[in-house]
Amino acid sequence: MLEICSLVTGMVDAVSFNNWGTFVGMQTGNTVLLGLSTATLPASQPHAAVTTIVSIGSFIVGAYLTFLVARQFTPLRRLTLLQSFLAQTLLIVLAALLAVTGITPQDHGGVGDTLGDISIVVAIPPLAFQSGMQIATSRLLGLNELPTCVLTSSYADIAGDAKLFTGLDNPKRNRRIASAVLLLIGAIASGWIMRSGVGLHVVLWIAAGLKMMLVLGVWVMMEAVETGESGHGQFDQGQART
Repeated sequence: MLEICSLVTGMVDAVSFNNWGTFVGMQTGNTVLLGLSTATLPASQPHAAVTTIVSIGSFIVGAYLTFLVARQFTPLRRLTLLQSFLAQTLLIVLAALLAVTGITPQDHGGVGDTLGDISIVVAIPPLAFQSGMQIATSRLLGLNELPTCVLTSSYADIAGDAKLFTGLDNPKRNRRIASAVLLLIGAIASGWIMRSGVGLHVVLWIAAGLKMMLVLGVWVMMEAVETGESGHGQFDQGQART
């Protein structure tokens, strides 16, 4: 199920970088851009310092609050995960609405004509916030091999897997490879959709739809797990993995 989150990351990061010169999921890239901004580079991105700080800050707050809520309640209860994925969906919907209404500028044609407009910062917080929630949720599920927002560690872990070339009975390797492939597919799909001229909000609507599928998946799949447990209504990490 979390592989879908990787697909969504590819889509929203492609939208964010293409239109606003900033990532909302891959915060390593934002940290590098923030460092470059101290030397007023790239020259084409006069607001890089603001956009990257907002993205990094929103990402951290999203992750922090997700962990905080999980500590107050049972992290792997169906209701907790439903609330997390539903909130992520609504935040992407908010970003799509900001684009549809014209509050957030769109780069039509990939020429970078939006980067000088400070209003590009408006849609970054909800997307970065939900990315922080997303990676925190993957940690709560115990699937550390699926960070869903970055692939550098996944590539290293794939290369270092002693059973890399064994059969299909290697779930961690399989999840890592699937995550990488789906993130790439998400970025490719996002790029071609935007190139078609229909607008970035279409990509965000699709991403929101995928997140809503996760909400429905948690509702259906985890209900069976909960009803099979004792009356406490919770389940262990092994049963919660999807």
